[in-house]
Amino acid sequence: VVEDLSISNLLKNKKLSKAFSFQKLNFFFQCLSYKCEKYGVEYVKADKWFASSKICSCCGVKYDHSVQPEGQWSLKIREWCCVSCNSHHD
Repeated sequence: VVEDLSISNLLKNKKLSKAFSFQKLNFFFQCLSYKCEKYGVEYVKADKWFASSKICSCCGVKYDHSVQPEGQWSLKIREWCCVSCNSHHD
């Protein structure tokens, strides 16, 4: 799974624009897609707002952020346990 990046927004940042260019990133994603197809791996582009860090990689249950003291998902949350399968995520 790769994020569908907004390359035009990345290029607005002067520090990132030197490291990234549309051609380099596009070429990388084309190569990655080709390799996935060659080896039978599913290549998925996820929307940039897809909440992948809230989904348990073991059972697929979405994390309920309302159990947090802040009442919302924040960057302060570095570890959590799945209420369904009790797996630990960091």
